Amino acid sequence: MVKKIGIIGLGTVGQATLKTLAKYRRLIERRTSLDIRVQKVCDIKQEKKKVVARTSIPFTTDPYEVINDPNIDIIVELIGGIHPAYQYVTSSLKKGKDVVTANKALLAQEGKAIFKLAHKLKCNVGVEASVCGAMPLIKSISEGLVSCEVKRLYGILNGTTNHILYQMYKEKIDFQDALKQAQERGIAETSPQLDIQGTDALHKLCILSYLCFGVWPKIKDVYVEGITRINPLDIQYAEELSYRIKLLAIAKKEKYHLSLRVHPTLIREEHPLAEVVSAFNGVWLDTYPAGRFLMYGEGAGGIPTSSSIISDIVNVSLRKNSFKIKEEKKTRLESINRLKTRYYIRFMALDKPGVLARVSKILASLNISIASVTQKERSKGNIVPIVMLTHDAIELNLRKALSRIDRLDLIKPPSQLIRIEDM
Repeated sequence: MVKKIGIIGLGTVGQATLKTLAKYRRLIERRTSLDIRVQKVCDIKQEKKKVVARTSIPFTTDPYEVINDPNIDIIVELIGGIHPAYQYVTSSLKKGKDVVTANKALLAQEGKAIFKLAHKLKCNVGVEASVCGAMPLIKSISEGLVSCEVKRLYGILNGTTNHILYQMYKEKIDFQDALKQAQERGIAETSPQLDIQGTDALHKLCILSYLCFGVWPKIKDVYVEGITRINPLDIQYAEELSYRIKLLAIAKKEKYHLSLRVHPTLIREEHPLAEVVSAFNGVWLDTYPAGRFLMYGEGAGGIPTSSSIISDIVNVSLRKNSFKIKEEKKTRLESINRLKTRYYIRFMALDKPGVLARVSKILASLNISIASVTQKERSKGNIVPIVMLTHDAIELNLRKALSRIDRLDLIKPPSQLIRIEDM
């Protein structure tokens, strides 16, 4: 069976997809009986024509030359962003073409509308590459766990932030130095805000929310916090307490209540996710009846991600198994203010008698119980760190307490708060 595809976007992933198809086209045909042919490619930059200069593949700078080509069966959208990607995807569907995309930002914001249109027009949308690059996460959940209920999901969904935190831990350096190293190695973008502020992980969590729970959340309703405030002191103290700090995307469902959030998290050093190092991704699932397991692999990079793109091309060609999940109408998103968990708190306090008593009084007034407290250094009359771990407490109460504590004349604000997850 011959399937003709059109590629829009010849960035890192687009070029890698072309190379992988050229190298493994015959292997794919032997395994699937599919002859995948690139009919036309597009990029708005004319200089990208050199990417296909040695091939017979037609090149254009007009996406609609690809979309409107009657000989093309599948459109592969790889430009990123919301607009004009949304227009290209919906126009392709309206032309009766299947779509494959790695665009997590687009899916997080417009996924509900895109899949509704695809179902209406009986077209398919392949999205495996949108979450965790080369890892076959979406297929594993949608097919391998089709009979399972996902209770909890913890994901290291962004390789850049995981690498930065790992370098801070390994080399005992601060955030800015770790970021600079990552940029020099090509692991972090020149403008890394989407990664370090947690937005990239947020987009992926929104897709996984629909996949696992049938809920397309509004991006603005999901709590997100990046890693820019993580200090080498926190890395050090977490290690002394047998914890690691990871930027986690977290999803938990109880009855009709769904908790979604992205933030730095302390997890026990013996947990499998603690061993996901450098720029790798990892997703830990708690399911019933399958139980608990971890998926681990490369979450980014052109060549690894191209494997997921091609997998989607094959899937929509052979089995027409679009991303079809019934939306849950009764499930409600929980506010971060109602979260109940344990916390790591670090205060920078003047080394004087009575500081702990004043801090403890404020915490007690808001029903926050202290599990342990350590004054890490002594320097009479100077500012020193005080580290506390709490028992389970309500997030809103913690925030109120820190606001009051940071107004004390003995405290140098802002104090640090990191949530703890006992998995």
